[in-house]
Amino acid sequence: MNRPLQVPVDASAALYFLPGQYLFADLKESSVSLKALSSDQVARAFRRVYTDTGWLGKRVLRYREAPEGNAILSYEPAATRKITVVFADKGLVEILVPLPPLILLGKGREYYLWAAPSSHISANTNLAVAPLPNVGSGKICFGKNEVTETHPSTLSEVWKLIFQTPFNADHAGERCLTEPQDVRELLWKLAGAKAKKFPKSELLLSSTTIADAWETIVEQRRYDSRF
Repeated sequence: MNRPLQVPVDASAALYFLPGQYLFADLKESSVSLKALSSDQVARAFRRVYTDTGWLGKRVLRYREAPEGNAILSYEPAATRKITVVFADKGLVEILVPLPPLILLGKGREYYLWAAPSSHISANTNLAVAPLPNVGSGKICFGKNEVTETHPSTLSEVWKLIFQTPFNADHAGERCLTEPQDVRELLWKLAGAKAKKFPKSELLLSSTTIADAWETIVEQRRYDSRF
């Protein structure tokens, strides 16, 4: 059916679907240039479309949308938090424990968690092992809990799930200095002593930076066996 074409006044380009090919129109102020495109060219162009905020200064450090999955970097400052820990002898126990600054990286439905030695967070901040169970090589094990797709609008839900899901014995070893067999013992001691701050000396610091983690997990431009 032939209908008169009404081009929006603020349009800078248009893509026309023709039998067997596509026609790209560059809408300049004084002229219109046309270029025929194949389906492969159009597909490649759309596959390359993504958004990336770059580094930000607030708790959302970076956010990216891409065909292979959205990605986000966020952090929570050091604070005393109420968490639930499962012990073999004590059962399910709710404790108040100080935690260091935490770094969260999400891509698609996979999330990684680390600690930071300082409250001053940047792309060059070195990552430390998160002093919590259920985090293997950085990747969080959520068990049977359903995790939302990475997006700024669902970020608070992910953080809430991290702190509200009971921590058990999975990946409890090699998470801190003085309790290498089971980080839950350190958390229990800190809660019992009513510690105000998580001791920095307990953190297992690495040479990997936040930027390194982003390049490895999100952009896949480097290899790091620790992820």
